[in-house]
Amino acid sequence: MAQIAFIDVTVTVMYGGIQTTVWRLANALARAGHEIAMFGGEGNIKPANLHPAIAVHTFPFRPREKVLDIGSRFQRIVERASHARHARLAFAEGNYDWAILTKPFDFYWPWILPKDCKTKFCFMSGGTDFYAGDRVLSKKIDAWVAASQFNAWQIHARYKRWPKVIFNGVETGKFAPGVRDESLRARLGVAPDTTLFAFAGRLVGWKGMGVALKALAEPAMRDANAKLLIIGDGPHKPELKQLARSLGLTGRVLFHDPVPHDALPALYGAVDAGVFPSIGDEAFGITIAEAMSCGKPVIASHIGGIPEVVGNEETCGLLVPPGDSTTLAQAMRRLADDTALRTRLGAAAHTRIEQLYTWDMSAQRLLAALGLKNDATRVP
Repeated sequence: MAQIAFIDVTVTVMYGGIQTTVWRLANALARAGHEIAMFGGEGNIKPANLHPAIAVHTFPFRPREKVLDIGSRFQRIVERASHARHARLAFAEGNYDWAILTKPFDFYWPWILPKDCKTKFCFMSGGTDFYAGDRVLSKKIDAWVAASQFNAWQIHARYKRWPKVIFNGVETGKFAPGVRDESLRARLGVAPDTTLFAFAGRLVGWKGMGVALKALAEPAMRDANAKLLIIGDGPHKPELKQLARSLGLTGRVLFHDPVPHDALPALYGAVDAGVFPSIGDEAFGITIAEAMSCGKPVIASHIGGIPEVVGNEETCGLLVPPGDSTTLAQAMRRLADDTALRTRLGAAAHTRIEQLYTWDMSAQRLLAALGLKNDATRVP
């Protein structure tokens, strides 16, 4: 039995793609027979179905919003360093075989531990948060993992290391197709004949939701019987609400508070298609995969690792150029007007995720990358 720790201050304090990845992968590794520890910030967010072999440790930290704003990377480094200051001794006492880091901001961890600490470190990349000095700190990283082929090239370009590509997974039993929930649609104020598009995720600028709002106001969508449900929170939310008002979209855009990850399938059950208009390099796009697993066709940006999730053949969804509200509007109108197309793409989307992207697959690939087998013995 191997002891594996995940270190990420955010996993217990917010919802998002990285946080979902960490919790679900931890559950899969625990099911494979390993002892898992989670080192997060002081908070109470954790999945309802947490495996009993996962120990959760939380420590004080200074939130990035309370750090002097001389750049977001500086704020996040200070946030994580403040967490490490409180957590490092407890971590060292755990004598873990492996520790998983999800951001380069945590590359200093191997450098601040006692010299007799034998823990090896794996960087499981969820993006490209590079900064000055990270190449030097990366010299003590023992294993490298990327979330997509695109992400692997990013890591190699920065650190001159070739990572193992391990795609994220989806809980396909939970995120599964079902009959559209008309009662939930009614509570949301959506009529049966209205096409409901949805986005779920952190509301930050690079997610491109401003582009989605502008698309809804484009001529192609102006008279469409369609609404957009935005599920989530983040620093960009007030700006998005103001943009919706200025574009005359009141009543057509529904802002929904973030929900626990376990509650997302119910919301997806009420929608007709997903919209994910990222304008920044997504390493993977886990919320896209989850919507697809629910049998929903998706419209997403042709950027980063997203085409590896959606496919590039218009069999599971439609890809559009990032930042192009006109083309996005045309794609939205195409799905809004064609129920048969939505049904065909949605069914193919579910099959693609079920066959290629499950957490048990991800866990087995990670164990191999760490030199571990499913039975918790080291690979000879």
